[in-house]
Amino acid sequence: MSISKVNQNKKKVASDRFAIYAASVVLLFFAGVAIYIYLSRVADRNISNSTYSELKQSVVNDQGLVARLSVSVQVSKDDDDWLKDNKAALNEQFRKELTSLDLESLRSKEGMTEFQNELARKFNVVFKTDKVQAVMVTELLLQDQRND
Repeated sequence: MSISKVNQNKKKVASDRFAIYAASVVLLFFAGVAIYIYLSRVADRNISNSTYSELKQSVVNDQGLVARLSVSVQVSKDDDDWLKDNKAALNEQFRKELTSLDLESLRSKEGMTEFQNELARKFNVVFKTDKVQAVMVTELLLQDQRND
């Protein structure tokens, strides 16, 4: 083989390597752009567009039937500041509502649903707003201490 053929083969191999490297760099660039776009759209997305705040746990004793309850209040993400500003008042109203609660009703699914809906409605009425979308019981412990 002559020297000129060897030089031509080296140039051909070098140009083939350059094309592979260039294609790899372009592919990595587009993969990075695709990942960035995907993460920017998914990371901050809140499908329900809601925010939640848990109120202080409360204990109620109704003639020997004791309940420990925790609830979370759901509002629109746009109303997050309102929720933070009114959290203390919501805690106080939650305690007031528990004084008139029939604890036996919390033993059934229907009673629990009715309690959650009524609590959300009362919060909206008392605060003269419609910002409270839902109230969810996050913890419930019922203990019967009556000696029947």
